[in-house]
This record gives sequence, C-alpha cells and structure tokens, in this order.
Amino acid sequence: MATPDVRLNHTIYINNLNEKIKKDELKKSLYAIFSQFGQILDILVARNLKMKGQAFVIFKEVNSASNALRSMQGFPFYDKPMHLA
Repeated sequence: MATPDVRLNHTIYINNLNEKIKKDELKKSLYAIFSQFGQILDILVARNLKMKGQAFVIFKEVNSASNALRSMQGFPFYDKPMHLA
C-alpha cells in the first residue's frame, strides 16, 4: 500500500470543528489539547462564513506537529471528530 506524499510542516490544518463554539473558547480549548505535543506559536481561528469550522495550529517544532497530527486524527472535540492535515 502506497503512503501519500506528505510534506512535514510546523502547521496543522484542522477542520470539522463545531461551528457553534465561540472563537476565544475554541482557541483556548485547541491550545489545551495540542500543547501536550510541544510549544505552540499561534492558533488561527477564522469566523467568516468560508472558514467556519476550521483552524490552524502552528508549532515551534516540526516533530511536535507530526506527533499531534498522528495522535489527534479523528479525536472527538465538542462532539465532532477532528480532521487534521
């Protein structure tokens, strides 16, 4: 089975987030669950219609991002499984 060609990156893209959660609460919650993997430089959550339910978590180390990506794929977050890329 071929593995998809994935470029290692400091940033994780997350979608399928619960759209009813306020932006500040969402950022705090994402920080709380992803900080276990390493230092987070920033979390970007947009609330415009096109970007609803999506966020970016930017880690200081590439290893932290790749560990978080593997570990948190499909993790139930506010009653919805997260999709990470």
